[in-house]
Amino acid sequence: MKSNTNFSQWLWWVERDSILLAYYSSTTDTFTSPTEADKKVTLFYIQRPDKFLLENEAPERDGFSGTDVYLGVDLAAGVMTEAGFWDQECEIPEQFHEALVARVIGNGFERRAETLQLATYFLNKYNAGVKEAKKYSYRGRDGSIITPQPQAF
Repeated sequence: MKSNTNFSQWLWWVERDSILLAYYSSTTDTFTSPTEADKKVTLFYIQRPDKFLLENEAPERDGFSGTDVYLGVDLAAGVMTEAGFWDQECEIPEQFHEALVARVIGNGFERRAETLQLATYFLNKYNAGVKEAKKYSYRGRDGSIITPQPQAF
């Protein structure tokens, strides 16, 4: 990972479903892992919901094997069973399901010029649902507001 950088700094990158931290020294051209055990690292991220699995399909993310639980269903040998397919639980909170349906309906109405007004109506419903979901995501489940604080390394 040689580059033309002439400065030393903390770096991070994502590899194999892990976040890696290292200090790059431009004088020695080496990466060093953090050595201070009391360093606190806070991560702010958006977690995408896991997709529903079809029968005999394995999760895309690493770490699932054997009889682990995925979307509320026990996997068999790391894959979805026929019986478990219908019992999967959606990770998107139920109050936002209607917004997703509005998006699909709006996309359908966009295909014909005669129904563009209906498409606009449903896409506005979807956008209102997204706005509400963003408000929901920045609140703790006790009603408090979560404010991300930027940190420099």
